[in-house]
Amino acid sequence: MKNFVFILFFVFTGIQFFLVDINIIALAFFFLNYLLLMVIMYYHFFLEKEYSPFISAYLIFSLLFFVIAPLAQISKIDTVLPRYLNYLPYHWKQTIFANLCILIFNVVFFISYVFFKKYNNKVKPYKIRKRLPFDILVILVICVLILIFNIDFIQQKLMTPNWKLQLDKAKSIKIIISKVLFSIPLAGIAMCVMYFKKKNNKPINWVVILGSLIIFLLLILIFKNPFMEKRSGLGPIYFSLLFLFVPKLLNNNIKTTLILYLSLIIAMPILAVFTHINSSFIEVLKNPKIITGSLNKDVLLSNFNTLHFDAYANFLATIENVSFHGFSMGEQLSSALFFSVPRSIWPSKPLTSGQFLGNYLIEEHGFYFNNISNPFVSEAYLNFGVIGIVIFAIILAYFLTRALLFLKSDDYLKKVLAFFIAIHMIYFLRGDFTNGFSQLILVSFGIYVIPKSIKYFYQGTKLW
Repeated sequence: MKNFVFILFFVFTGIQFFLVDINIIALAFFFLNYLLLMVIMYYHFFLEKEYSPFISAYLIFSLLFFVIAPLAQISKIDTVLPRYLNYLPYHWKQTIFANLCILIFNVVFFISYVFFKKYNNKVKPYKIRKRLPFDILVILVICVLILIFNIDFIQQKLMTPNWKLQLDKAKSIKIIISKVLFSIPLAGIAMCVMYFKKKNNKPINWVVILGSLIIFLLLILIFKNPFMEKRSGLGPIYFSLLFLFVPKLLNNNIKTTLILYLSLIIAMPILAVFTHINSSFIEVLKNPKIITGSLNKDVLLSNFNTLHFDAYANFLATIENVSFHGFSMGEQLSSALFFSVPRSIWPSKPLTSGQFLGNYLIEEHGFYFNNISNPFVSEAYLNFGVIGIVIFAIILAYFLTRALLFLKSDDYLKKVLAFFIAIHMIYFLRGDFTNGFSQLILVSFGIYVIPKSIKYFYQGTKLW
């Protein structure tokens, strides 16, 4: 199985280098990154003894967004007007520098990850509490109250296309409701699963917890569906449910890597039909052809040549922007680190890097909108150049090895949070950093911090 999957990735990705027609030097630098990723994959499949979905997500993102997609896009660039999907003019020499930056990031990240794993390997023991059924019922009551007090908001979301809701003046409050409060049922589900893992459960408690679990699942379907949430929020939530209920499906590095790969090239474009549709849930119910009419072979076959895979092109745009305007020296980073500070209090708050870069493409190259991605490596370069790339790679590696300790814990709140982080890494690495970071923090509050805080306040339970 290991050999077959590894060879499958090696051949399927490698054969693309013989099919594309681009500058041979530029192709060689793509090939260098491909070889390094194959080395990391070999380590992940054959040498890494621990289950680490974080590296699975990292590999799939890097292969799809920094090797396969850019090669597909460059090979189809119009020779009369050579430019990328984001209207940035194509220059093969520019791809060499971009691939060198990506190569540096991958090397530093991989070395740092292996190094930190040696020292971040102590998992704190966790004993399942006898009062866990009571904890679950408290979380259940809170989730039902969240549903009751947000019925109007849910109805508004279901009756209005997602893009129209962005103009709402109460956007910040509704983001907190959607990302934080609507994620709490996942914590309830994790606690229920943890209870069923516990031995010698009382029959009456077993029935109560099963009923609670069913309610939590219904709430997740209400709170987290394509008409209520974007792809970046849906994917990690539902993968986390698979992780909890079908652990044999996602219990080793090979299966997780393969499933994530298939999900990105098949499930993601299909899901985009639902999350990017200009119709509401009610309109789709009345006329299902709105969805079926959008599902055609082009949804899958042309996926790499769409803005869903614009990360590499946007990194090139960042390099060009920096060559004219210099590094932001942390200014762009501040909008992410202080995302919770509203613009009404901080009027000069920097735009997100995606908006910043989008405005640059509009002004300089006639692009048509500014809500674009900006990958993690690009964020590092935009702020501090190559030094930033090295620092960001080290920080990411350290963070993921710490998250690995959560994944190995017997505390299912820690475990489900860690797995959510692993799947979220694909969206986090694609960027932009502000959106990826803020969503990670907000959902973490819903999945872990709030449930732990509730138990802390009424029982003195430790948060960590």
